[in-house]
Amino acid sequence: APAAPTPPAAKPGTAASAPSGAVSLRFDWEEPVAAAVFRRGAAVFVVFDRAVQISPDLLRRAAGGTVRTVDQVPSADGTILRFETMPGVNALPRRDGLAWIIDLARIDMKAATRIDLRAQPDSPVGARIFVPIPEPGRAIAVADPEAGDTLVVVPVIPLGHGLQQAWSYPQLDVLPSVQGVVVKPWTDDLRVRPLRQGIEITAATGKLALSTVSDSAAAGGKLAGAGALSKVFDFEKWRRGTPKTVSLERQRFQKVVAASAGAISRDKARVDLARFLLSAGLAAEALGILDVMDAERPDQLNQAEHRALKGAASFLMSRWEDAREHFSHQSLQGNDEAALWLSATQAAAGDVAGAGGELLRTGALIRSYPKIIKLPLGLLVAEAAIESGELKAAAQFLEVLQKEELGYKDQLQLDYVDGRLKAVAGDFDKAVATWEGVMEGTHLPSEVKATVARGELLYKLNKISRAELIEELEDLRFTWRGDDQEFALLRRMGSLYIEEGAFRDGLRTLRQAATYFRQHPDAPAVTQQMADAFARLYLEDAADSLPPITAIALYDEFKELTPAGPRGDEMIRKLADRLVKVDLLEQAAALLEQQVQYRLKGVERARVGARLALVHLFDQKAEKALEVLKGSEEPGMPQELADLRRHLQTRILMQLGRHDEALGLLKADKSPNADRLRADIFWDLKDWPNTAQAYRKLLENAKAEPNKPVSEEQARFILNLAIALTLSGNERGTAKLRQDYMAPMDATPYKDPFRLISRTPADGLIDYSTIAGRVAEAANFQAFMNAYRALLARENLSGIN
Repeated sequence: APAAPTPPAAKPGTAASAPSGAVSLRFDWEEPVAAAVFRRGAAVFVVFDRAVQISPDLLRRAAGGTVRTVDQVPSADGTILRFETMPGVNALPRRDGLAWIIDLARIDMKAATRIDLRAQPDSPVGARIFVPIPEPGRAIAVADPEAGDTLVVVPVIPLGHGLQQAWSYPQLDVLPSVQGVVVKPWTDDLRVRPLRQGIEITAATGKLALSTVSDSAAAGGKLAGAGALSKVFDFEKWRRGTPKTVSLERQRFQKVVAASAGAISRDKARVDLARFLLSAGLAAEALGILDVMDAERPDQLNQAEHRALKGAASFLMSRWEDAREHFSHQSLQGNDEAALWLSATQAAAGDVAGAGGELLRTGALIRSYPKIIKLPLGLLVAEAAIESGELKAAAQFLEVLQKEELGYKDQLQLDYVDGRLKAVAGDFDKAVATWEGVMEGTHLPSEVKATVARGELLYKLNKISRAELIEELEDLRFTWRGDDQEFALLRRMGSLYIEEGAFRDGLRTLRQAATYFRQHPDAPAVTQQMADAFARLYLEDAADSLPPITAIALYDEFKELTPAGPRGDEMIRKLADRLVKVDLLEQAAALLEQQVQYRLKGVERARVGARLALVHLFDQKAEKALEVLKGSEEPGMPQELADLRRHLQTRILMQLGRHDEALGLLKADKSPNADRLRADIFWDLKDWPNTAQAYRKLLENAKAEPNKPVSEEQARFILNLAIALTLSGNERGTAKLRQDYMAPMDATPYKDPFRLISRTPADGLIDYSTIAGRVAEAANFQAFMNAYRALLARENLSGIN
């Protein structure tokens, strides 16, 4: 993504969420930017993964008495700021939309959300350290002048994600941070690489020295005993009978409820019924019982088990927000089983990588769950292990699930995840074969996911083209509707269409994703993706590959993506430039008119108003051009702009036949453009003496010298002067012009016309068949407008100021 077009603003001030007495530095960006904040010695470093130049003096003044010095460390990859703070002063980051705010105060520097490190000696890429964090920025080398070494810093977008303690390995240290990841290499071959789901640290040559078994794999890999993990559910105790006797057992529990006397006894019987229903997988029925209890006694919502039962039922019904609310309740804080379900909810909602650490830590708890609950949770834990590179743990989870009495559709779900495991392990042929088996089954959700996974893998292996992948995904558009799977499918297809250059299909598909799923947490990211693609089209000139009519039609269809402010104005001007170049004047005028009427103010409105008037003039709409020019008049215009607008108005008045008004506007104007306009006006009036005088002045200003070579412009002035002198009957002037410029004009394309116009009886005959066309070509009857048209051949309309 491009850097912010202007440096971010840094200014002092406080906000409601700032620490008491803090000085707040605000950095405004026009796009999502990742940040890192950490302390090293006496200095606090603030790093952004977009490179702009910021005034250290401005920052030092804004920071007031909280800092001694402020420096910007040179970097082509990002913005690196080093604050040497006063004793006790630290920094914490905040967010306000796209802006980052750094609070400087006497506060502790501690990450709000801890980032975990995972040592993975057996990952598919070899030994590595993996840092699970969504949206990592680019890795940036940061030189620390005080310590004399270089760090590798990876800024991140999620607020407050950092490392609360240092981690040491033989080849590197990972330093504490309140935002982002900071690596201090001890060897030259260390490689720090941001990935989609986190940050990977490997050795470019040799091997990273790690333990043979990672802690996270040992914690959850074999689904052995849950150890000291705290629990809230006891499914083994709650289950009754077999799947075939569920209906009979349910009736027995219902009879107990009906026979209960008193509120306490009835509630106990209802809880037993809800527990049984949940353990049997009847989530909706269990939730109904619990809701009835809530209506009668709302205070039960403060009880840990009641909240957990409602959360589990909501999870099994795919009500992720409700499940998250229940398992986040304060009564369940610190409970490992609640943490397991909360992380499973996070993974089921789409953030498998972010939930991976907690799922692996607590995954052993599902060992005692009934199959109907163990299967969906176990598959999520296995997928989290795959995302995190814990392939042994993933295989062990799948092995345990395989030992259950799986039905046909259960097996298809497990096979899909097994295919993912094979693909990550590098066994691509078996992965494709496994997914093709799933695609032949009758479990539609697994079939859709397997089709997508197979297509993506074949595309990655260059076995199918991007167009073929799009075709495969298109076949799924109406197969599965209405949930995260459709959202992900639409988002991926939109991205592929844009990469393929099919911008209309891509933007339409992304708009469907953002429109159909307005409440999806990633919907704003899709809208931003559309805006980025739109900017590529009309700011980075990708639309130049489209036919002009297609470019304007595409703009009209998605013009709501035009950004506010200067970037949007630039986008409109660039599109208008292209339309003018291909003579689509009405369409260009419509774009510029929107700017003049609704978007611009002040001098910029006057400037674009002049361009709009010029477009109308090209389109032979002089009355409209004059109306626009007068309507966009603004006080305080620069002299250059005021001259341009006056000359345009003169040309408009001339086209309307109002020559006296046009000449009046030029009365005190001695500029070359004014001389060209006078020549046009006098020529139009057939006032040949004044025309000759105007062209003589133009020739003088062009510094033409008698009997010296002349430029093409000088040659045109000479020819037009000869015509005016001849038509005014000034034979002496014509003879003198011939004497001075005959030899230079013979070396130009205007040799024959000049000889004809200035001929004497002694010259003899010349070829008259060549004269008419050359006079029409050379005689600059509309010098001012022709000058503008020549300029447009070299530059854009927006370059005419």
